[in-house]
Amino acid sequence: MDRLQELIGALSDKDVRLRSYAAKQNQLCKICARPANSFRTSLSKLEYSISFICQACQDYYFSIDE
Repeated sequence: MDRLQELIGALSDKDVRLRSYAAKQNQLCKICARPANSFRTSLSKLEYSISFICQACQDYYFSIDE
């Protein structure tokens, strides 16, 4: 739940919101601004097409801690 709150905070950040258009146009992550051109699965790639969040950030924010 902590990472979910962290993700909500990150997505609410003004700089992240401003990076959304550039991320879409330049295949970058809107959270970390690094290139987003390598994905492990087709679902990860689909997630990027929706959220513009790279594989590394997806791994961090969407991982399930046991």
